[in-house]
Amino acid sequence: MAALRNIAKEYADEIRDGIAWVIIWKTGRSWHAEAVWLNCDDNTFELEDLDTAREALAQDPNAVMVNGYYCGHFGEDMTVAELADGILWHYENHCNLLENSTAFPPEPMERPADLPDDIPWYGKAITADPDPYVYDGYMSPEDYEHMHELMQQEEKPPDDTKLATSQMAEQLATAAQCIKNGIERAAQVLRDFAAQAVEAIKKAAATARKIWDSFVDVLLYQANDNPKWWHLYKHAKKARTRKKYRRRLMQQLTEKLAAAEIKEVTV
Repeated sequence: MAALRNIAKEYADEIRDGIAWVIIWKTGRSWHAEAVWLNCDDNTFELEDLDTAREALAQDPNAVMVNGYYCGHFGEDMTVAELADGILWHYENHCNLLENSTAFPPEPMERPADLPDDIPWYGKAITADPDPYVYDGYMSPEDYEHMHELMQQEEKPPDDTKLATSQMAEQLATAAQCIKNGIERAAQVLRDFAAQAVEAIKKAAATARKIWDSFVDVLLYQANDNPKWWHLYKHAKKARTRKKYRRRLMQQLTEKLAAAEIKEVTV
């Protein structure tokens, strides 16, 4: 039980706050845990945490995923020992099992049995065509490759547009050479101009980003009620920790802005 109390102590803030979810699993007599933050748009694992969840399940099919706000047997004022008891209760009673979590992205729909083999299958219900240049796992590698083969075939010109005589081919070759010579002369000018333009855009973008980040930091600092969060956001050694507390500060700012808007509408 001592090892589980260490887990409860390390992740006490995450469990009490109810913002993060904490995955807890066991190997032999050893307890393990990892805090994850779900995607704000669809409440599913972010890519960086999806592998962690799958690895935990592979090591322990009884792994649980707990949150102090959504799960019972937890509270904001609970001691570390009480948090450990709450974790043990969920684990021993198979409550909030990780394998049953809706945070896993949906599996691709099964290919219909009557669909011809030469037609690519996209295993997700959508209202628009999928991006053919982004592989998101909803197509098999074979279907994805076949889709691109079909796209290349559609891009080929029909037979009736090909040149019919060698004389026409020679005329086109002569014209092409003239065009090529002109393009080569202009290309160097364009390359020089493009290089200068790209460099200027990079500098402008970097400056704009610094201004924006400074503006957001001012808002986060003014809205913050917890100096510890600001210190960890700015000075924590781990990038993951800095990212976590920036999310907390951003959520705090969002909640205050929403509250101010509701108050203004009410008045």
